[in-house]
Parts: sequence; C-alpha cells; structure tokens
Amino acid sequence: MPNSIDFRKYLEPGDLVVVAQLGAEPTKLTAALFNAAKGIEGIRVLTSFPLGDAETRLANEHIRFLSMDGFGANGQLFQKGRLAVAPARFSDYSRLFEGKLKPAITLCSVTPPDSEGNVSLGVTVDHLPAAIREAKVAFAEINPFMPWTQGDAVLPLSSFRGTVNAVKAPAEWVSRAPGPIDHAVAANVARLVPDRATVQYGVGSLPDAVAAALAKKRDLGLHSGSFADSIVDLVEAGAVSNKYKEIDQNKHVATALYGSRRLYDFVDRNPDLIMRAGTYTHSANTLSNFNCFFAINSALEVDLSGQVGAEAANGRYLGAIGGQLDFHRAGLLSPNGRAIIALSSTAGKARKTKIVSRLSGPVTGPRADADTVVTENGIAELAGLTLEERAEALISIADPESQAALRSAVDKNGLV
Repeated sequence: MPNSIDFRKYLEPGDLVVVAQLGAEPTKLTAALFNAAKGIEGIRVLTSFPLGDAETRLANEHIRFLSMDGFGANGQLFQKGRLAVAPARFSDYSRLFEGKLKPAITLCSVTPPDSEGNVSLGVTVDHLPAAIREAKVAFAEINPFMPWTQGDAVLPLSSFRGTVNAVKAPAEWVSRAPGPIDHAVAANVARLVPDRATVQYGVGSLPDAVAAALAKKRDLGLHSGSFADSIVDLVEAGAVSNKYKEIDQNKHVATALYGSRRLYDFVDRNPDLIMRAGTYTHSANTLSNFNCFFAINSALEVDLSGQVGAEAANGRYLGAIGGQLDFHRAGLLSPNGRAIIALSSTAGKARKTKIVSRLSGPVTGPRADADTVVTENGIAELAGLTLEERAEALISIADPESQAALRSAVDKNGLV
C-alpha cells in the first residue's frame, strides 16, 4: 500500500473534491490533496463540519471551499470570505452529487477490510455512497481505530481506486456541557414527548440537555440524522427500546456520528445500530411511516410570525438547513407527532433576544410550517393561530426584558 496518493494525476482545473466530514475526514489524504492542487486553477473542496482548525484551510489560498453549512471551521472560513455556501436540504445532497455538484474525486476514511473484502465507512455515511459512486475516482484512508458500523456504511474495498494507511485515530467531537438554561428548555421539550415516540434530535449542548430530559421516558425509538454521546446515555438509562417503531424495529438509525471515543466504542459492531445514507434517513418516504414522530431541532432565531432562522444571524453564517426541513415536515405530518423548535430565549453575555421581530438572516423554516416553539420560559403552540395570536404566544416565551420592545413592534394585525 502506498504512503500517499499523487493527486496531480487525477486533478483538472475546476474540479470538485468531496471530503468526508467529522471524524471520517481522511487527514492524510486531505493534506496531499491540498498540496497537489497548487498551480491547478479553481479546485473546489466540499466538506461539512470539519473538525480540524481553520488555519490549515486558510493557509491553502489556492483552494476554494464549498459547503452546505457553517459548522466547525466552516464558520471561520465564511467570515474570511473563503467559503461558498450552497443551501440545500440534507435529503437533496445525493441528487446534487449526481448533477450540479458532481465530484471528480471523493475522499473518506474506512475500517480495515473484513474477510470478504468489505470495509465500513464508520462514523459518517450521510451522502458518501452517492459521492463515491458518482466521482471519477474515490480514495480511502484505512484507519484501524475507525469503528465498524452496519447498513449503508458497508461497501467493497474495490469501490476505491487507492488507499493509504491513516496516521492517527479518527478525530473526536465533544460539545459544550449543557447549562441551566439548556436544561430548562429541555425540561419543557420533554413535557411534550410521550413514551413510545420516535424521536429525532441534533447535536450540541441543548440537544444533549434534551436527551438528559428524556432519560425517564420509556420505549422511545431513535431515528435521526446524527447521534452524539447522549445516545449512549439514553440507552443506558433504559429510555430507548425501538420496539414500537413502525419500521427498523429494535434498531437505532442514523447517518452520522458526532462524538468521543465513548460513542465510537458504543457503535463498534453494535447490532442495534444501522447507519443509513441520507437518501433513507431523511427521505419523505421513510419518514411518512412514523405515526408518532417528534422532530426536535434548534434555531438561531425565531421571528414573531413563526419563521425560523437556523443558518445565519447578524452577518455570521453559523448553522445550516441540514436535515431540519426534512425532519420538521415529518413531525408536522406524523398523526401523533410534533415539529418542535427548541432554543434559549437569549444569546451570549449581552442576552440578545432570539425571539425577534424580524430575522437578521435568511428564512430556513417558513411560517406555514410553524408548529411548536420552546424556550426556557415556556411552550408556544403556533399551528392554526393568527399572526396576532402567534406574535403574542412567542412574546410570552421570550426573554422578559425583551417583551415590551417586541410587543411595540407588532401592529393590531400581528404584522411587524
């Protein structure tokens, strides 16, 4: 096995290279790619949520970066004018790789092959099967510390033109510990979720608090885009059985893992977990099967009509559309489900209100899809309310110090 790949044999001006995200980023291959791209005009690199520092990417001025999100180092790249954002639902990524964003090269990390010549993509599946299939060539970094996961993660080693050995274990991601406000928001969310519901929630300090608040529930099912260490806590608390899910019974289902070695060890050859591609996890056909689906997502801001901003605020690109629209719509359409947006009422030391009269960034979720918004101050159930009623419901769960200003921005018809 070679120690490196000479990407100059495969790169042409304007090529797009897809690099696996999170702990699946093949750092050795990525470094070789960046070096080989020098002198080749217009090379674009697409990656979500890189865990490495932004400085390495910023130093490679000849590379154009592309993403669907502003997570991790991507946020800093955007602020420096080095990241282009292509807004898209997570469920559409694979379709884009078949057309407008067709990759020339796909890079990822895999486990060592088994006796049948198969490898596992480990901690990140998401859109990689499509990116590998559609690329002219794909290369993999074989990492003995990558956990073996089942489902769409498993593919033949022959899918790759070449491989190299990894030089370090997969990167880990640990979120900030939840604070008192996170736990207060989560407690209100948990009031809405019944036993036996199928639950989707994200990653970060607030989602971790939501998981902790759900620990006393019983027979929950898990179907999500991402799992963090908090899934281990939920399973160990006895809250999850998956036995009442309409599909994939007795199985946790996800497409990407955001966590520490604890999570990686939990999922390694775990028969209770299936990793599926985003074309399955986020598909309307898949999600329509759930009778009691609770989509729990976060936001940067919510305006007084119920519009949700989850991508950018005050000139900073921090989040993503991601799977929020896919899952939120599923929660709306589930006969006994909910589509919940959970957020603290303020942000930062300045306690800037996150319930706003007007969004400071783009609209991620339209007000037509507004269902339930939760803060530490309560629950606003918006479906079926007039604009005036919505505004009052949202003001009631906003930061008390911001309520008067918000109310003064609303006319008698609920417009701002």
